Amino acid sequence: MAIAAPGSGVRPLRWPAPSELRALAFLLQPRWLAARNRRRRLTRAGRLQAGVLSVVALGFGVAVFIGFARALRYFLSIPDFGPVLTYKLLGMVFMTFFSVLLFSNIVTSLSTFFLSRELDRLVAAPIPPARFFYNRFAETIIDSSWMVLLFAVPAFLAYGVVHHTGPMFYLAVALTLPPFLVIPAAIGTTLTAVLVNVFPARRTKDILLLLSIVAVAVLYLFIRMLQPERLVNPEAFADFMDFLGAMQAPSSPLLPSTWATEAVFPLLGLRPGSPGFYYLLLLSTAAVTAMGSEWALRRLFLPGWTKAQEGRQARLTRRPAWESALRLVSAPFAMQTRLILIKDVKAFFRDTSQWSQLILLLALVVVYVYNFSVLPLQGSPLVTFYFKNVIAFLNLALAGFVVAAVAVRFIYPSISLEGKALWVLRTAPLELRRVWWAKFWSGLLPLLVLGEVLVLATNSYLRVMPFMMWLSSVTLFAISFGIVSLGLAVGVTYPNFEADNAARVAASTGGLVYMILCMSFIGLVVVLEAWPVYVLFMSWLRASAVSTATWVSIAASLAAALAISVLVFVVSTRYGLRRLQMIEG
Repeated sequence: MAIAAPGSGVRPLRWPAPSELRALAFLLQPRWLAARNRRRRLTRAGRLQAGVLSVVALGFGVAVFIGFARALRYFLSIPDFGPVLTYKLLGMVFMTFFSVLLFSNIVTSLSTFFLSRELDRLVAAPIPPARFFYNRFAETIIDSSWMVLLFAVPAFLAYGVVHHTGPMFYLAVALTLPPFLVIPAAIGTTLTAVLVNVFPARRTKDILLLLSIVAVAVLYLFIRMLQPERLVNPEAFADFMDFLGAMQAPSSPLLPSTWATEAVFPLLGLRPGSPGFYYLLLLSTAAVTAMGSEWALRRLFLPGWTKAQEGRQARLTRRPAWESALRLVSAPFAMQTRLILIKDVKAFFRDTSQWSQLILLLALVVVYVYNFSVLPLQGSPLVTFYFKNVIAFLNLALAGFVVAAVAVRFIYPSISLEGKALWVLRTAPLELRRVWWAKFWSGLLPLLVLGEVLVLATNSYLRVMPFMMWLSSVTLFAISFGIVSLGLAVGVTYPNFEADNAARVAASTGGLVYMILCMSFIGLVVVLEAWPVYVLFMSWLRASAVSTATWVSIAASLAAALAISVLVFVVSTRYGLRRLQMIEG
């Protein structure tokens, strides 16, 4: 492959020629052929699973659509202030998508450009540099963006339906999303290439640590640019018109998310704007960043890829203190389970692409809790005791979704990441159920800590009533068992033992199935708890007694929510163990 080495002549920036784009389609063809072959080889059970998946995915999309539609209709019912909230919500959607895409592309490009097993063959093949780059670039965009699009399509459809827009709105969204996806992919790919060349491959953990630190700073800036506290604190402004003017102002005119918002929002018919100007800004920036990323990769790819072939030493996991800590933590488990659990923990911390995600996760938790800490809970007429407890109840569902999102990245791929080592476990004098329970407990304990920290810290800032605090804590504890067992069950149903990284496993069809099942499970539990929370809260607010019949109904509803959690845990565990035995055979 004719990638230029450092110091050699490098052609100037230009957009790829049509012939290069056709070659790009040829290089991407194996991906499409593999998907087509999998579809053709589906058994009757596989077709049934695909049909069920399609129905569940459609139901999930309908739920997202209904949620956005109800929020937007409520905004329209607020005179003067409704269009402002609609604009801010759209800006927050684009801002969230952009930040998620940026982090996802940084992690994904490290694999697609430097660590993928396919690179050995591609680098040795007579492929021109531009074709190679745009092939890897397209793979990066596909792997990092598909889940964002899953949320985006029903959300934008809700905007169009509620505001009765014409086809121009949907055309504008369809034209806006491609350049919007390209910009974070180009930035993330370039940043990864620079860092891979700055640090030796034996210090890959330092690369990802720096990536994580940068991600913390960028994420903090993104969240603060949203200025969420201004939504509930109009008293900070001299008068209501100043408040409206500040809310209507874009978060930052230099952000691609602002350009995307301004390119789409005027087509809703709520206010005039210059969508063409902002779309050209978005399109030109996408072209320049993509060409700039190609130029950078021409100079940085071969040195970075060469360094990526070097090995690295396992220093941390060989230290005596580390060994003692692992033995202490795993002491309550049976010997076989303990050994597998220690093996999994060591493998996790020896894979920097895995453990470095914990730093990003810590940043997300900090920002998540910080946003609640800056809410103006005193002095604002819009913030009442009712409002705080409603937010706390919604936060219960949101915290559950966060735990599920973490589980799809760490729990769901755990069976697949065994790879060829699973043959060793299968031929050893070891019951496979020990493997299951070792992975279950190694995943459950961290997720329990994460979920409890989220709900307890945020509820403390909101100063909710004790019942809400206890309910949130107990609910997160119960659903965590179901989330982990469900992740292992779906993971063993859709194994990919050839995967070279956990991110690709999580981005598969099975990952989508798992997320949809988790969200349905969490949503059902929250719905069952909604009525008891409302009744008890209104009783406390009105200082009225609750009748015996109502108490019975409340107990039945809460018991049903607990029963759903237990049922998901038991059924998932039994099904997963049975599927694991089938793999053994």
